Amino acid sequence: MTKERIEKELSKVRAQLETLQAKQKDLEEQKRMAERAEKMDIIEKNKISSEKLQLLIKLSEDEILQLLVEKEKGDDGK
Repeated sequence: MTKERIEKELSKVRAQLETLQAKQKDLEEQKRMAERAEKMDIIEKNKISSEKLQLLIKLSEDEILQLLVEKEKGDDGK
C-alpha cells in the first residue's frame, strides 16, 4: 500500500471513529434518561413521598458504609 492510500484510509477510519464516538455519547445519554424515567415511574407507581425517598437513600448509604467497614475488617484478618 502506498503512503497516500494509507493516509486516505487513516482519514476514513478517523472519521468513522468520530461518528461512532458521537453515537456512543448520544446512546449513553439516552440510556441515562431512560433509567431516570424508569425510576420516576417506580416512585410514582408506588406513591413514594420525597420524605420516604430521602429515608430510603439514607438507609442505602448507611448499608453501603456498613458493608465497607465489614470488608475492611475482613481484609485486615488476611
